[in-house]
Formats: sequence, structure tokens, C-alpha cells
Amino acid sequence: MTSWWTDERINTTVTRDYIVREIGPRKLQDALHRPLAFGDGLTDDTYLDWILEKSRRCFLVLNFIGTPERIFRLIDKSLDDDDLPLSEDALYDLNLFGSRSETLDKKFYRQQFSVLVQDLVPGGHQDFGADEVVPLEPRNGRKGSLSSASQTSDRVYVHDNLYTRKKIPTSGDNGVDRVHFVMHLKALQSLKHPHLVTVWATYTQNDFSYMLLYPATEVSLKQFLDEQPKFFKSLEKQQRRETILRWTHCIISALAFLHDHDRTHQNIRPSNVTIDGNNTIYLANFAALNALDSAEGRGNTYRTEIYEHAAPENWRRKASVYDMAPDKSVHPGGGRTGRRIKDTAKGPSVRLSTSFFPTQRAPSATTTSSSNSSSYSRPKTTLITTFSPSAQFAPAAAPADVFSMSTIVLHLVSMLLGHSPKAFASHRGRHNRQAGRGGAPPDASFHVNLVQVGTWMEMLIKDAKEREKKDKKGKGTGGTFWRSVGGLVHSVEAGLRKEPTERHTAQELESRIGKYVGRALGPVTGVGCGCRLEDEEAERERVRAEKGKGRQDTFYEEEEEEEEEGMFGKPVFGEPVYGEPKYRLSIPATVTTQSSSTGAYSAIDQERRMGVVVPVMENWPLRA
Repeated sequence: MTSWWTDERINTTVTRDYIVREIGPRKLQDALHRPLAFGDGLTDDTYLDWILEKSRRCFLVLNFIGTPERIFRLIDKSLDDDDLPLSEDALYDLNLFGSRSETLDKKFYRQQFSVLVQDLVPGGHQDFGADEVVPLEPRNGRKGSLSSASQTSDRVYVHDNLYTRKKIPTSGDNGVDRVHFVMHLKALQSLKHPHLVTVWATYTQNDFSYMLLYPATEVSLKQFLDEQPKFFKSLEKQQRRETILRWTHCIISALAFLHDHDRTHQNIRPSNVTIDGNNTIYLANFAALNALDSAEGRGNTYRTEIYEHAAPENWRRKASVYDMAPDKSVHPGGGRTGRRIKDTAKGPSVRLSTSFFPTQRAPSATTTSSSNSSSYSRPKTTLITTFSPSAQFAPAAAPADVFSMSTIVLHLVSMLLGHSPKAFASHRGRHNRQAGRGGAPPDASFHVNLVQVGTWMEMLIKDAKEREKKDKKGKGTGGTFWRSVGGLVHSVEAGLRKEPTERHTAQELESRIGKYVGRALGPVTGVGCGCRLEDEEAERERVRAEKGKGRQDTFYEEEEEEEEEGMFGKPVFGEPVYGEPKYRLSIPATVTTQSSSTGAYSAIDQERRMGVVVPVMENWPLRA
């Protein structure tokens, strides 16, 4: 690691003995003890005293370039460390090295910045000149990292700690105002949470501003789900289970913290959840942090990962008319590559175009002729229905955050119970597969396949019950652990409801998940990561208060009966019937319902009150 010339290091290095040793011959050593030439008898200070009090940096620079004896000439001109940095023009006029030596002038100019380091401090901001040294070292060891225009982030060491550095342009059409950059990130530096990647410090240099994010994590959750890293595999089996279960509360607590501070994430997906080498999980890249990063908004806004984990209200079906490549019409004998169809309007046979990719604009109809054939083309259009992102304002983004975060929790619980992400995705998209070979992959998004997500959750609950029974039969100690896992899955259902107004808030979800994590891992202090767990008795009081306001669902009804029935409570669904969208809902005797404006669900509500099996399709999960 590079050791920077900080004030402390300079004062420790440039001592009386160091100066005498480095100055050279005996004659120059004696000159150090002579009074200053420009003092005119008004001071008893010597050259050595002047160096120790005012010119340690100047002596270091001269010693670095091999001319320590020039310190006498520099002091005779009444120069000291406060005059640094000296410009190239000033060095030329001073003629420190005689004979107008441009080579030594340039060496001094470059070297002086190595002893003028402005330190980076937590929560601080520094402006560095073009030639100034920024006291950090790229992790890959190359100087001048981020030199590529396309590279916007890397890893750097500051004070032996690793940070993620992000580069943001402050000039040109896409540049941001430097004052706005500093003020915006100063506000974000107050967001401190043990599971949130936040801004550690900022600085500007040349035409770019930089922010240092802490911590710099090792892998994303997306990578983790595909292949567990060595630092996680090294844990004991029960430790791995407890770590994953702990993560479910840690990550939702970070989101609740953001919402408590009137911030939303707006881009929750496995790639934006990261894990460090200490097996601590973090929520990264929230909206306010990326607001200044123009690179985040460039390119195609559609990504499979974003689409699959987005809330239903963020993606709406949209019908668009596209111009397609024109069909070519030719006389018989014009080739054998296409299939002939009859065009009753034009008469000649028509060959199907082999291109199905949209064009930028519809070409005009043309006619060509040759000695043996003639052809013409005509524009074609097609209506394609796709999902497109809908604009979301900050207040509306909070429920969407809860939905996306619930998908992350489901990924973690699925992994805890031994199910791979590929199996989960295949289950979600099983009804969207196309027959034949070479078709598009099935739509495995959560918001399109809520019914399949429901059957998967029931399977997870069933798996947890089986593990609980196995532990009881073998007199194991994991019964409470697996009962807590089942209760946690029930809690996640409240974050996956289709209507945003019917979802629990991040704070409510954190409280419920925290309760089960606390039961599985022991007392509140057993979580051990610094995030908050609500006291169980306070949680019960809050539930009773919710009941008094008329807001009830199956989860609240379970609270009073949990001690007798176990932590699973009554299932949201009965035994799953795979492939059939029918589930038996557990409905309390008295229910407060929110009927639709058309009253279409009034009959269903009556049936549900009586415990009748009702079909649940697009509106799963219906809330009582």
C-alpha cells in the first residue's frame, strides 16, 4: 500500500538528524547553523531552524529530485511551505537551479504535489487540481484508473479501507453542476444504516466528480444465488442457515430505514443487493444515490432482471404499432427462397419476407423491373402488445419497493430450503412456455405470475413443516427455526399483493419478519448485526391496535392462536393443487372488506366469509 505524505508523516520524517544527514558535505552541514542571510541581525534563527519550522515540505521536494543543497537559495528568497505549489512560470522566474534549468523546474513542479496531499475524511469533500495527488490507490494497482471514458466505477483503498469509487461528469451536455453535486451528496451522507451502502466522502478533479461508497462489497445477491462464494461456504451448515435467515430481516430493515427518511429505492433487484466478505448483506444503488449518475440512465431501460422483480403498477400492458419490413411480390420464377401466397388484390403471387425485425420507418411502395421479372414492395405494420415501464413518483414508489423487496426475501427463503433460482423461475413461468423450438423464454416475472408465486410459497411452507417434523422425530433442536421460516413466508404474502394500497409498509414488514427471525435466532441481541428488532410484546400491542382500526387479515387472526397451533398459524392457502388456480382461503368470522367500485367481488366476498373455495386468478392474493 502507498504511504502518503501526510502532515504527521512529514513531521516524523523531516527531523534535525534527517536534514543534516541528507544535506551532503560537511561544508553544507555547517551552513545549516549559520544565521539567515536576510535577517539583518533582527533574528537569531538559523537555516536549520527555518527548515524545521516553515520549509519541511520544500526540503523534501528538493531532496526527492536530488538537489537538497538548493534549500539555501530557496530560503534566501523568503520562500516556505505556504508558497507551495509553485507554478512553472514562478519556478522559471525564481531560477532556483541556475542556468534556467527547465528539466529541474519540471521535476520540482511535479514532485511538490506529492507532499501537498489533501486528506479524504468521512463526510468531507475536497477539490483537487489537475496535477494534485488524490490519496487513494486503485485495488488493481494501476495508477490513473477510471481513465477510460466508458468505465464509471472501480475499487480503491483509502487508509487501508476498501471503497467503491463512482465517476460522474461535471462538464459537457450530460454533466452536473459541481455545487449541486456537493449539496446533494452532503444530504445523503446523513443516511447511515448497518445494511445500506452509503457515501463516505466526495471529491472533484478535472471535469469529473467522484463519490466513495462504503462498504465495497464482494458479490451481488444475483451472483450469490448462482454460486456461493468461498467465504460463505466456509461456514458450518447451521451457521449458513442462520445467516440467510438473518439476511431477510437485515435487508428489509435497510428499506424501512430509507422509507423512514422519505427516500425510496425504486430499483430493488438481486444485482442491487450485495454481500461482503464478512457475510453481511447490504442494499445498494438506491434512487437518490444514482440521481446524479447519468450512466445509470443510459442504454436500454428494459432489463430482464428489472422487469421480473418490478411491482405490477410499474409495468403496464401497452399496445404499439410497429413498421415491419415490406413483403416482396414477384412473378413466378423470381427465386425459390420464399413461400408463395395468393394476393387477391394485386394478382401476382406474394413471397413472405424472411425479416421479422422492426424497421425505423415504413418504406414507400416501389416497383422495379428487369428483362425476366418484376417486383414491388408495400409497407406493413403490426400491433405488438408488450409490458412497458410506467412513470412513478416517490410516494407511489414506496409500495413498489415493498413488492420488489418481498421477491428478494422469497429468493433467500427458497435458497434456505434448498431450491435453486432456476427452479423458482421455471415454476413462475411454467404457464407461459411456448410450444416448439427456438421460441422466446417464458415470462417468469413475479407481477405476471402471482398465482404461481402463491403455489411456490405454499410449497415452501410445506417444506418447512416437513423439516420441523423431521427435527421433532429426531429430537433435533431446529423445530423453532423451521416454524419461524414458515411464519416468515406468511409475512411475505402481505408485501406481494397486487394492489399497492393493500400491501404492508416496509416498516410493518420489517416488524413481522423481525419477529420470526428473533424467535429463530434467540433474543433480540441474537441478530447481532445492529439492525432493529421490535419487542414482541410491543408488536402484539400494535397488532391489537390495527384490529381496532378495522384492518384485518388472516395473519392478524393467527396472533391469538399461535401458541396453540405453532408459528405457522393457519395457511393462507390450503393444500396446493399445482396447475389449478384454486386455493382455500382462511377467512375470519368478521371481515372488513374493500369492495371494488363495480361491486364485482361482492358475491365472492360472501362466499369467502363462509369458507367456500373461490377461484383466484389475476387478483391473487385477494385481501380480506
